[in-house]
Amino acid sequence: MARDDILSRIKSAEADAKVAVQRALEEKDKKIADATSEAANIVKTAEAEAQEYYEKSVAKAEADVKAKKQTIISSGSKNVNSMASSAGAKLDKAVEYLLKEFMGLLHA
Repeated sequence: MARDDILSRIKSAEADAKVAVQRALEEKDKKIADATSEAANIVKTAEAEAQEYYEKSVAKAEADVKAKKQTIISSGSKNVNSMASSAGAKLDKAVEYLLKEFMGLLHA
């Protein structure tokens, strides 16, 4: 083999190696970019799911609180009505008692 032929093959092999290295670097950069993009999408999806879960949890808690509040208000209203009825019934007796006491003091 001639010396020029050997040098030509070496140069050709070096050029091929350079092209292969360049392709490998480009492929590496593309894979890194794809992985970064995929990771960003995963994070975005996870954040959206977390926000949706948070909103559902808050809405459920608000509904539970509202229902409990309504139960307490209803129970309180029943107690107030019961006390009002009881007080109304006792009012006549109290007025009678006070009148008797007052009349007793006047005649004493």
